[in-house]
Amino acid sequence: KKKKKGSVEIKLSSDQFCRVLEERAEDCSHKYCIDTDADQYNLLYRNGQFLGMPTPFGGSIYPFSVDPTKPGSKGQKKQFNRAKVVCLSKDFNLKVTWGTRTSFIMEDCATKQPYTVGASGVVYVEIDTNDAARSADRFYRKCLTQRDAELFNTEELRDFLSEAFVNRVGAKIQDYLEAQNRPLSNLVGLQPSEFVKISEELFPKLKDIFADYGLT
Repeated sequence: KKKKKGSVEIKLSSDQFCRVLEERAEDCSHKYCIDTDADQYNLLYRNGQFLGMPTPFGGSIYPFSVDPTKPGSKGQKKQFNRAKVVCLSKDFNLKVTWGTRTSFIMEDCATKQPYTVGASGVVYVEIDTNDAARSADRFYRKCLTQRDAELFNTEELRDFLSEAFVNRVGAKIQDYLEAQNRPLSNLVGLQPSEFVKISEELFPKLKDIFADYGLT
């Protein structure tokens, strides 16, 4: 059986945020490599283990070498069964529109009267660049491994994130309002400047709400 030799390029098209290339060791030469670009996160998985980003600035990945940045030997290749390179766009930034599905009831701290409260807004979500390798791995595992990652588009991802986090956002807003200890009647008919102030005060509380998914 003819084995794959030389190099193959893995590159994202303009409308892609993920591409996956998986190979079996028995199908490849020990000199086989995958060329990656610097404008994407290049994640390496081998025998099911995450090995980080061997080429954070782009370059060749030798998937069946002990040191994946250098060609390995035939003997090294025998240690491994499968390898997978996952590329994620560094430019990935998603606008997520959200809103509480149903209004929730809160009691006014001053009048003790019940108020129905709802909220909506927009967040811009991206892979957390603090420890980018682990964040990108978390995003891939949590969001993309249960579906065809290369066909999963931004609209589907937006819906997935909105569905997963709308209740968490509502809970954070409820906590914020309770901590204000402010009559809810004061929040009726807010001016634009007041909305901006509330958004700025809420931002630190919401910044890490997507952290389980490697996103911020």
